[in-house]
Amino acid sequence: MITYQIHRIQEGTSTSVLQTSLAYTGIDSFKIFFLRMRDLTASQLGRLIKVRAQVVRAHPIHPELLMGTFRCSECKIVIRNVEQPFKYTQPTVCFNPQCGNRLKFELLTNESKFVDFQKVRVQETQSELPRGSIPRNLEVILRADTVDLAQPGDRCEFIGTLIVIPDVGQLATPGDRSLEGKPLRGRDNQEVGGVTGLKALGVRELSYRTAFLACTVIPSNGRYLPSDELEESDAISYEALSKRLTPSELDTICQMSQDRKLLTNMCRSLFPTIHGADEVKKGILLMLCGGVPKITEEKTHLRGDLNVCLVGDPSTAKSQFLKHVERFSPRAVYTSGKASSAAGLTAAVVRDEESFEFVIEAGALMLADNGVCCIDEFDKMDLKDQVAIHEAMEQQTISITKAGVKATLNARTSILAAANPIGGRYDRSKSLRHNIGLSAPIISRFDLFFVLIDECNDIVDYAIARSIVDLHMGRHGAEDTHTIYSVDNIRRYIAFARCFKPKISGEAMECMVEEYKKMRQRDASSGTKSAWRITVRQLESLVRLSEATARLHCADTVTQAHVREAFALLNKSIIRVEQPDINLEEEDQHQLTDASETPVIDQPTTETNTTAGHLRVTYDEYRRIASLLILRARNWCETLATDSESDQTPGAPKRSELVNWYLEEVVDEFETEAQLAEVKLLVERIIDRLIKKDNILITIGGTGLDASADTADPYIVVHPNYVE
Repeated sequence: MITYQIHRIQEGTSTSVLQTSLAYTGIDSFKIFFLRMRDLTASQLGRLIKVRAQVVRAHPIHPELLMGTFRCSECKIVIRNVEQPFKYTQPTVCFNPQCGNRLKFELLTNESKFVDFQKVRVQETQSELPRGSIPRNLEVILRADTVDLAQPGDRCEFIGTLIVIPDVGQLATPGDRSLEGKPLRGRDNQEVGGVTGLKALGVRELSYRTAFLACTVIPSNGRYLPSDELEESDAISYEALSKRLTPSELDTICQMSQDRKLLTNMCRSLFPTIHGADEVKKGILLMLCGGVPKITEEKTHLRGDLNVCLVGDPSTAKSQFLKHVERFSPRAVYTSGKASSAAGLTAAVVRDEESFEFVIEAGALMLADNGVCCIDEFDKMDLKDQVAIHEAMEQQTISITKAGVKATLNARTSILAAANPIGGRYDRSKSLRHNIGLSAPIISRFDLFFVLIDECNDIVDYAIARSIVDLHMGRHGAEDTHTIYSVDNIRRYIAFARCFKPKISGEAMECMVEEYKKMRQRDASSGTKSAWRITVRQLESLVRLSEATARLHCADTVTQAHVREAFALLNKSIIRVEQPDINLEEEDQHQLTDASETPVIDQPTTETNTTAGHLRVTYDEYRRIASLLILRARNWCETLATDSESDQTPGAPKRSELVNWYLEEVVDEFETEAQLAEVKLLVERIIDRLIKKDNILITIGGTGLDASADTADPYIVVHPNYVE
């Protein structure tokens, strides 16, 4: 055992001193071998090695009996420094040669040596994990000053040795064929307390397992820095970073900071295999830089991380963006929303196999602490699982209260999500919140929404096809022409940019307020509808985007130029699909299909068919005409309901009367009858769309003598549940 070896090196030294001396002086006198978790085999037992891993489970701290002091119940002699090899062990025999006692010993707790003991379970990091492999787990034993240094989700470096311990938990589990020893009884036929070694656990199936006894724990929570950096990447200063970079690397960073096309060149270099989508690349790059986290006087934490969501048609490189970010960021976790539960995303409370205590096991958001959590198929998540990440997205904490465990854990991560629209294709005639199956609280917590639509464009299609074919043909030369900076240079530059904590100037503050007022006024106007409700969270998003833009340009102050650049990106994210074109040809085709089933009587149907190709109107024009028709139908119903004396006439206009009313209102704007006929056809198709697709208007039949009236010209009323 490692304790016995250290005792042979330094006799007479206490255990706590041994732990400290090994942590500070033993590194200079011993050679440390850095190994991956997959290289930890039985041949590495007893060697001083260093392992890099990520903590997924932390057990509670409890005292461990390291050196026991016993008193013989027969002769009262005191036996000191009885080593406890991970199990309560009594002396084999009394030291008094005249006694020979082997069973009755009393533990003197006041004179025994106890140390803090903690077990943590670690697993392989994503960077060291081979593709398609299951990450391996390992138990790490922490003692004395090393306890409570590693929390679930932390990436740490452990220095110590690989040891072998008895698998007590496997022997104690029911169902195994372990042969338990009979209770030990003394001379007076009474049971004797305590066991010696593993005698009471079984002698038929004695199995062992490996564990790592750590003497030093080095947390490495840096986001884009090497593992030997400081604990918090946001707390690192320029002086500390410059000590860890070579002069050539510092010169490269300075040259990159002076590039006038820095944002464009970094986007091309970071995503060389994805054609187009420049706005998405800029948004992801700003997400990697992040804003400045703050703490108010009331100790309220304001997050600085950005959350980005990609919504779009299939084959628009949504998953490729997530995979690129996972490979680029040293601390990124990639998961799927459909295959993840609420506990798998946040944290789970599980029972330990040996002590049967409840411990916290980290989820995807905790494993991505100070990093990026990429969630694919975000729209496929269950509603209860989406609710579980509300707190993590805004407060960046995870609160757990279950099974007697109450804790609040950190989840300081940026979320990059990808979702498909309802029905598989994005409907430009509807707003964003009607195209995705996400709740309003989830939508408001995302800082940026990017809509990727697969449109038919000859130039874009040729460029994308050429890029894909070049990749399959192995032509990397064309890719290298667009790659200006290497991935390592971009990673170092982002680490350098995150050293800055820009302050918001007075001019920038006024600019933010003005832009926020414009967004609120545009959202309140009836002419346009925003992608989602504009709230103060969009103002906070504008602040974070402005700080990230200033960080990217290595500025100490947020200026108006940074605010306007951030607002341009946020504005495109909000209103990119606010002005879709409404295709009214579908309603015309439906009517033609219905007409084909009945005998054709009127010949003007062919004339309508020829003009059907021009039935396309902008979203604003559609909303304007629809609002006038709805308002007129509602007022007409109220007027006829009060003035009508006969119950035979319903209080609603006919379809032709509604069309004629609109034509009378706009007849002065047209010069020819052909233009008026086109407007008449347009209004008829809009009424059909309001009836059949939007379900805002409904048709009713006549009453009394009018019940047999022609159904081609029905009465029209506004749906009673419709609210503007």
